[in-house]
Amino acid sequence: MKMWDPFALLPAIVSLREDGRYYLLDGQHSTEVAVEKEGPDFLRDCMVYEGLSDEQEAKLFLAANRDRKAVKPFDIFRVSITAGDPRNTRILAEVESRDLGISGSTSANKIGAVQALTALAVMDEKHAARDESGSLIYPLVLPEGRSPLIPQVLQVVEDAWGRNPATWEGIMLRAVAMVLNRNPGARLDRLSGKLAGHGKRKPITVAQWKESSIANTVGGGGSSSRSAPLAKLIVNEYNTGLTDPAELLIPPGRPDKD
Repeated sequence: MKMWDPFALLPAIVSLREDGRYYLLDGQHSTEVAVEKEGPDFLRDCMVYEGLSDEQEAKLFLAANRDRKAVKPFDIFRVSITAGDPRNTRILAEVESRDLGISGSTSANKIGAVQALTALAVMDEKHAARDESGSLIYPLVLPEGRSPLIPQVLQVVEDAWGRNPATWEGIMLRAVAMVLNRNPGARLDRLSGKLAGHGKRKPITVAQWKESSIANTVGGGGSSSRSAPLAKLIVNEYNTGLTDPAELLIPPGRPDKD
């Protein structure tokens, strides 16, 4: 859920037509949210155009929407740090705790999978303490037995494959996080060893795990949709060779063991 901040609300685009009425051309959704959050008397800044034809209104709407250049996730992330966004500030701190950084492109020591890191942070937030109004408490307070996912996931994949761009693949970060989120007591050393293929004739690469996840995904899917079947494959590999039911991991989406 996005955090509401009326200060960050950009002006709406409005057309004053010949009938004397004001028509909202751009900003309908954000205006609805503003009224919901602040009440019907909330005042919003607007850019008001007068004497526009229907064609001009249509062109203005398209300029504000269709022709708007998409902002890259890293650019949004970088600016949000400057703005003091608590979630992204936490993400950056947790990544830096592993002597890594976040960048617009992935390298040996820089992670470019900003959306995957955000997904991990959201997983933590679902378990975190909230105040009386339902807002998250910062610094994040997790239940006993749970630790932040980002440092754990980065440790696991680095122990498995070392530091190289393939290690920080978003699909793998999401999948390992799903496994640990469902099984906070999992042994990190065993998990990294199973990912790397320790004990097998040949090591298992990130690319091979990705290929397996695609094969188990209907229609191929994106990195997010492929993470779920990949997480299940990882759980199956982790459980291979274990005989004590208490040590077995539960696949994401499954109910607790009896």
